[in-house]
Amino acid sequence: MDLVPELVKSMTGRRRYEALVGNVQGLAMLLDGVKSLIKSCEPPPGMVYQFAARVEDLEEAHGQAVESLRAFQVRVKTFEADLIAKPWKVN
Repeated sequence: MDLVPELVKSMTGRRRYEALVGNVQGLAMLLDGVKSLIKSCEPPPGMVYQFAARVEDLEEAHGQAVESLRAFQVRVKTFEADLIAKPWKVN
């Protein structure tokens, strides 16, 4: 027998879903800011390169992170109804 009422389950699921979506949006905003930080690492012409990673490598890693986040956003939206309807937790 289920002791937790359905209303409480749905409220908990909705709250957690909204928190998840908010965190994903916050991460997307941070990744937008990283773009200008990467550009600031570009050495002036004629200077010896002084960074551990090349700017091209940083831009590629940034692009991969953005694409992964977009794919995650699509999956979250796809399973929105399930995430809201059921209580869930992150292990």
